[in-house]
Amino acid sequence: MTSRDSTDGWQRNVWALSLCVFIAFVGFQFFTPFLPLYIRELGVTDPATIALWSGTIAAVTPAISGVLSPVFGRLADRFGRKLMLIRSLTAFTIIVAAMGMVTSVRQLFVARFLMGFFAGFTPMAMAVASVSAPRERASVAIARVQGAQLLSVAVGPVVGGIVASHFGIRPAFFVTAAMCAVALVALIFLFKEARTIAPGEAQAAARATPLRQFLRVPHFVSVMLLLLIAQFVDRGLSLLIPLQVAHMPGVEAAATAGLIVSVAAVGATFSASAAARLAQVIPVGQLLLGQLVVGGVFCGLLAVAETRLPLLLLRLVVALCLGGALTLSYTLGGMIVAAETRGAAFGWLAVGVQLASAASPLVNGWVAATSLPRAYLMNAALAWLGAAILVFFARDLTRKNG
Repeated sequence: MTSRDSTDGWQRNVWALSLCVFIAFVGFQFFTPFLPLYIRELGVTDPATIALWSGTIAAVTPAISGVLSPVFGRLADRFGRKLMLIRSLTAFTIIVAAMGMVTSVRQLFVARFLMGFFAGFTPMAMAVASVSAPRERASVAIARVQGAQLLSVAVGPVVGGIVASHFGIRPAFFVTAAMCAVALVALIFLFKEARTIAPGEAQAAARATPLRQFLRVPHFVSVMLLLLIAQFVDRGLSLLIPLQVAHMPGVEAAATAGLIVSVAAVGATFSASAAARLAQVIPVGQLLLGQLVVGGVFCGLLAVAETRLPLLLLRLVVALCLGGALTLSYTLGGMIVAAETRGAAFGWLAVGVQLASAASPLVNGWVAATSLPRAYLMNAALAWLGAAILVFFARDLTRKNG
């Protein structure tokens, strides 16, 4: 194979993977922002109970996936990462379609529980992107896949809101299942998997960098906490916005929630891109500190938004302030670990992010069941806690450039 063929091969693979991620995640956004509305449609009318069920149902899939992620990783090393992605998309097609046919909230919970056994699609897609490209271009490959996922969040909720408003929420699940099937076909025929690491080599690499080794790295725990906070707040707001819209009088809930989620996704994408550029001239820790402090203020103001326009504008400002928090936190992680152990370190940090993805809907749903404004204030306090971690426990990180 010539050098050009090799270059074209990995580029083609990464574009194919990005296309699959975009199609699948646009589909997911057809129903994910509207789960609280679907729960109400299934017969749950008490706002507090809706909030509790919303948090529980949103949390169960990433919780199961997070626990099983080491198992999925070993299976990927043994049988191939492409096969694991095919496994996920096949199961998603079936389970999401079943979610559109449930008749009770308990049946919906069971479907989401089963989905957790086949989830982990995003971390696996990132891993596939990183090994598909040459070592020096791995960051480019990952950025393309991440860009496809962010773009899906900007597009999916608006289209999904229109579908839900005109045809109901149930058909949105069937559209999602169909899009997962299309992504599955595209993955099978367009993506050509390169040689994978032998199981023995993968196990040796895993043994060489245990978690306890990274816990001894200065500020590693602080960066892990910052990632947890950034993911917790982002996931929490994704749940709270539909809950708040659902109780606004005279508002088309699905379409309005979809619009707000999409606008926030555009703001977050811009924020992450701008933060990455500014980090070249301003210390990363200083940028993150500013985002957390200012973002926390506007996150708290969401608690007093009573109509859709203030809610939309405030959510956009929060996205602009906090949208780059995950990017900057991962950048700090790359700064504090050696290059030869960076992959393993990011693997452990990703496990923490998955746990935050599971805990956030559960905790936010529980707090929102007692008081929706209190849930917003809790997330604002967490953003300020992240700022305090930087100031009091990781001050060195506010003086280092990436």
